[in-house]
Amino acid sequence: MSGRRASWLVTVGAAIFAVVAFFSGFDRITAHQPNDERLIPGPFRVDADRVAASLYLLERDAGRAQVAASRAILADPLDARGPAFLGAAAYRAGLPELGERAMQTASRLSPREPLSRAALAAHAIERGEVREAALHFDALLRAQPAARELDVLFSMMEASEDGRAELARRLADETVWSDAYLRAEGQRQAILRERARFLTARADRIGLGCTRVEPLVRALADRNLRADAQALQAAHCTNPDSNQLLIDPGFERLGKDALFGWRRHRSGDVRIMTAGVDNQRVELSNRTSVTRLVLSQPVALAGGEYRAFASVSGESSDALLASLDCGDPIRPGQGGGALGRGQLLRAPDCDNQVFGIWLRPGAGSVAIDNVRLEAVGQPD
Repeated sequence: MSGRRASWLVTVGAAIFAVVAFFSGFDRITAHQPNDERLIPGPFRVDADRVAASLYLLERDAGRAQVAASRAILADPLDARGPAFLGAAAYRAGLPELGERAMQTASRLSPREPLSRAALAAHAIERGEVREAALHFDALLRAQPAARELDVLFSMMEASEDGRAELARRLADETVWSDAYLRAEGQRQAILRERARFLTARADRIGLGCTRVEPLVRALADRNLRADAQALQAAHCTNPDSNQLLIDPGFERLGKDALFGWRRHRSGDVRIMTAGVDNQRVELSNRTSVTRLVLSQPVALAGGEYRAFASVSGESSDALLASLDCGDPIRPGQGGGALGRGQLLRAPDCDNQVFGIWLRPGAGSVAIDNVRLEAVGQPD
């Protein structure tokens, strides 16, 4: 890891402290009215110095951040946040030795001080000392399990073979590690995919089980990343969903919150309901004046042409159309046939393919069952 990356890392940590500090009324007053700082009693002024140090770090003003952090240390030498901010300022100023000494002091004053732990973990990874890095990382995880530094540190551990081995060992043995690594809510798509692939490739060593990986599988499926989602599920679940081109072609699990399968797109003028028990089907109607999306599911198809079929009954067997797109389904044009007679589609080159079923207006009630995709001109 470069010195620039280390500086960026601790600045991110300072940003977290700045947000926390703003919950203090005195800190807000001082941040906006620095000339009134002399009116604030000493015990509160040290808090203002810490806030000032974090804000100067965010502004990339290492000199003023160092001055404010030094004042905080003099006023309260036993509080670990002062040395932590001083260390961040030193890194920003290009003084890594001073930065590391300050961070070591902060971690000794408070073993759970998150800013210093993040910086020390990053530098240990840079030196190739992954076991030491993991100790600092473990303390950070237990102190701040949702801190933004975690994404950076996880990525840094994934970047070397020794780091990947240590990460796999920790994920298998430590729940606090796997909880943070598997957290999917609000996570960027690129990170979700990297972690899914890491867990898939090392399932024999990590073995988290189906229940633990389900939130990550669901987050991938929600983004139409079916290939990544199914690979992860297959690696960690005893009985994963089938790898057929379409999941649940007969709509037996429609509406049962399956990880993969059909999504309904209902509205006030579009009716979607299941009918039948032994031979379940879906009945559809569209009272609007335009062709509407009624059903969709993520797919993972190789490039090439496919023909989509379905058993369609009702007033018009040509009422249903299919689409195959990236991300969000797009209303199909008039060419290519209809789903009831076999519709020709081309698989787009993307990782978030989605298959859509559309219902034309004015077709009355239409029933659909047994949807399938067949590759055209591809070897078995």
